[in-house]
Amino acid sequence: MTNQELATRLYDYVQRGEYFEAYDELFSAEAKAIEPQLAQMGLGEVVGREAIKAKVGQMSEGIAELISREMSAPIVSAKHIAFTNIVKARMKDGNEFSLSEICLYEVEEGKIISEQFFY
Repeated sequence: MTNQELATRLYDYVQRGEYFEAYDELFSAEAKAIEPQLAQMGLGEVVGREAIKAKVGQMSEGIAELISREMSAPIVSAKHIAFTNIVKARMKDGNEFSLSEICLYEVEEGKIISEQFFY
């Protein structure tokens, strides 16, 4: 799979909220996720596809509804994919939050080996 094909599939999965499917198909088993803002929760850096899926599951537990999502078209280079992702969601406690982030993925041999979020 080329990086452009990988970017298109990733973009489609994220836009539909099918994160686990994206991890299963597109990520290396040894991939890592870097999100320094979550360090106090012990989730600042996790290694392994299953650990990443567990992190996403944990972070999603409190969300009741995704209100909106806006994503930029993916930017693709020889080793990276990037796009912006702006979401608004309602938590189970009734509070709403907005998040604007840059999503950066590193690619090697047709698989994503690293994801990092900047917000």
